[in-house]
Amino acid sequence: MTLLVPLLCFGMFLALSSVAIFAPRPTPAGNADVRVPATEPRERTAIRSASRWPALVDPRAAGADAPLRLLLARELGTCGGAWAHRVVSAALGDEPDAGVGLALREALAAIESRAV
Repeated sequence: MTLLVPLLCFGMFLALSSVAIFAPRPTPAGNADVRVPATEPRERTAIRSASRWPALVDPRAAGADAPLRLLLARELGTCGGAWAHRVVSAALGDEPDAGVGLALREALAAIESRAV
């Protein structure tokens, strides 16, 4: 009898926590009826507006945002090599962000200084 109340409390805890964890998430009411123009999928639009050079490093990185491109530029400068030189050279002509462009120029300079 003394264990009945704690066991009931524990059972209620398990039931409520399983509902909280496994219940489907409600969709926001404002986004339920949003329509996208049928001209082009959103993914293609995002890739066209952003740089395409990160896809040379990894195809999943196509359409990466500026902070990720900045990180990629710094890492390419660190790893060096002929492959990184080709990627950074191609990226210089494709990069719209000035900060990432500066990081790419620094990466290219670091790669070329190691090659000499």
